[in-house]
Amino acid sequence: MLSLARPADVVFEINLGAIQANFHTISALVEPHVNVAAVVKSDAYGLGLVAIARALIDAGCDLLFVANLDEALLLRSSHIDGAVAVFCDEFTRFDRCYRSNGLIPVINNCAELEAINATGRQTYFLNVETGLSRLGLALVDVRRAYLSGTFDRFPPLIVLSHLACSHCVADPTNLLQRSRFQAIYDLLRPKRGSLAASAGVWLGKSYHFDMVRVGSALYGLNSAGIQPNPLQPVVRLLAKILDVRNVAWGEAVGYGATFRAVRTSRVAIVGIGYKHGLPWACANKISVRFAGHSAPLIGRISMEYITVDMTDVPEALCRPGTFVELLGNDFTVDDLASAAGVKSQEVLTRLGAGCTRRYLSTSVLPTRSLAW
Repeated sequence: MLSLARPADVVFEINLGAIQANFHTISALVEPHVNVAAVVKSDAYGLGLVAIARALIDAGCDLLFVANLDEALLLRSSHIDGAVAVFCDEFTRFDRCYRSNGLIPVINNCAELEAINATGRQTYFLNVETGLSRLGLALVDVRRAYLSGTFDRFPPLIVLSHLACSHCVADPTNLLQRSRFQAIYDLLRPKRGSLAASAGVWLGKSYHFDMVRVGSALYGLNSAGIQPNPLQPVVRLLAKILDVRNVAWGEAVGYGATFRAVRTSRVAIVGIGYKHGLPWACANKISVRFAGHSAPLIGRISMEYITVDMTDVPEALCRPGTFVELLGNDFTVDDLASAAGVKSQEVLTRLGAGCTRRYLSTSVLPTRSLAW
């Protein structure tokens, strides 16, 4: 099959140095005994699992969480040999795969815990349900296993749970979940306990226990809404102007005629659309930036194109082949998500999957490292 090698019309720049800097920012917020583990699930939130994992290990991270065995095996086949924990993937069927590749299962139900007992596995993490109603053993199941002696024979290395409302400091669900988790933590007395993920870090030290699991914050997403924002932006989204045309007063632009020119306008057609992960709902709500100018996106977002009003930008700058910036330091993933009414994590994963990724590398010295 023949294919043409051509420059990309859309480029998603990922600053590895900013990810490392965010890792150090989180590390500085917790006590020295608290480990900072990295969540690199879902292809590192769309930013590229292997590249992000390597950058985090270089920064001193010593534990990575992935979504499933496929991601874990990709890390191993890429010669990433650090500690890797798998959030959820049929431990009862694939224990040999876990063992042969040195992977740590997260145990999410009673059947998996029984398999631990039957196989005599020594290293596993235990997920407990405290109020999210997703995965994890309920308190009654934990007590039953405790009374049967399962945890005496095969104690979990880490007990973890997940907060449902950590983005909202005042939500009483946070206190309820912390109380429930504390009861399980006191009962099992594991080597480490982990309740907080990214937003949970800012709930305070009583939520940190012995380890925090950070995903969104590493990638520059300020899900807790902390101001001033201590996290560095990680991504920059660029798209190419494909054509420029004049649109007469009163003429429609784009599907559904949601925009009509109120003057004779110069309109650029830019090669990015919802195919690339740009949210359809941000039509007529955001602007692009280039050469010191800002220009509004007008009309609906198409599968592969957007239209931008360049009337107030010097004509000499509006040339096909020029790249405009949709995301960067001045307009972040969080800003785009807010404009579109969607989750920042959704925007990031969709753009990462739909765009050509380009990495910027900056070395950052590692911090403390713990042995697993």
